[in-house]
Amino acid sequence: MRINIKQLSLFFTLFVATTTANCLIDYKDFPKADPLVSSKKIHDKKLVYNLPYFPAFNLGGKEAMETYFQVKTPFKNTESGVDVPNDGYFVDVKVDYRSPTTPALLFLTASTMTATILPAWSMHDGYDMRYTLWKNGKEVETFSYSVERKYGQWFPLFFVIWLNTDTATEKSVFERTTEQFFKDAERYF
Repeated sequence: MRINIKQLSLFFTLFVATTTANCLIDYKDFPKADPLVSSKKIHDKKLVYNLPYFPAFNLGGKEAMETYFQVKTPFKNTESGVDVPNDGYFVDVKVDYRSPTTPALLFLTASTMTATILPAWSMHDGYDMRYTLWKNGKEVETFSYSVERKYGQWFPLFFVIWLNTDTATEKSVFERTTEQFFKDAERYF
């Protein structure tokens, strides 16, 4: 039996398309929103930020955080780094993926293996984010945020996939969470 590379490529492409194009994703308490504009640059001290670890499965969240810290903060001078400055601010960000429950993972596996003929859903996965703020070399406070994601995967959802255009994206959620951190931490700046 000879395997035709073109047929194998076509099969793989169709398999990936059917398993990813039949998903509905919604983030709890995060309506769809336009990208945020840059904040007015009002703080002169330098802000150093550290995004050392990020979950492997990333739908734009890390890039949104990097862009926010580089461009959209209220600080005139920001840079990525790992050393806590003696003069200025340091933000250490940790993002932990909260996986779906065991039954949801089993359904997700079965759904993917059957090209989404079987349904799968999750109501409890998401992210836990911690922003630890340092000021002039001393830790001042850790701000914690939890993001819940609802997820559904099933072949008939292909016909309503357009509903995803009316929900928030991971990029938007991470950007808004970072904005909320800067609002909550304003009293230290």
